[in-house]
Amino acid sequence: MKEKWVKLVLASSIDGRIAYPEGGKTQLGQSGDRLVLEESLAWSDGILMGGQTLRDHQSICVIKNKNLLKQRTLEGKNEQPIALIASNQIDFPANWLFFRQPLQKWLIQKKCQDKRNEITLPNGFDEKINLKHTWRDSLDDLYKKGIAKVVLLGGANLISAFLLEDLIDELQITITPDLLGGGYCWVSSELRNLNTIMNKKNNWILKESKKLGNNELLIRYFRNNLS
Repeated sequence: MKEKWVKLVLASSIDGRIAYPEGGKTQLGQSGDRLVLEESLAWSDGILMGGQTLRDHQSICVIKNKNLLKQRTLEGKNEQPIALIASNQIDFPANWLFFRQPLQKWLIQKKCQDKRNEITLPNGFDEKINLKHTWRDSLDDLYKKGIAKVVLLGGANLISAFLLEDLIDELQITITPDLLGGGYCWVSSELRNLNTIMNKKNNWILKESKKLGNNELLIRYFRNNLS
């Protein structure tokens, strides 16, 4: 059986922001960042993203690199990992690019009280998964369906929920040469007790740092569960 692993992948400004102060769609990262992002997607079984992030971008990242697509095919995988959208909203506009992208689309949402809606598959989605009381239990359900390696793309509320349950095994962050200001950090500003939850020394072990070109820097940390 494959080992379960959650990898957070994002591009961040020098001051830790992932969006402009006015919010909405923000594209940070250039060609080097795009390559390491696609390498992570090629490694994964599923891409997990929150509903608000989907509403901002109206699409999800897919693998375009031909060598990576070939690699997945040779490994007996679908060309693209499964898109996992965590959202209680189900009426996404059908004309979004997301619904034309060539990958399976699963919706993860809280269990409906109305059993008629519980079995209804929203338009454009291939499967619906009931969100359990904890994300740890939900990841166990996904694991049973063959999704062990998960790339977490955000947004901040979803990332914070995973941090609170100590579910992120790896951080892959591209630091871009931008200073954005504003309140859109990759950890929710409402999260006040994270430092008391993760109060051990050496919480994260630096595994890699690499220049990506265009003054961008890749850093990768693994969670230290032995400290």
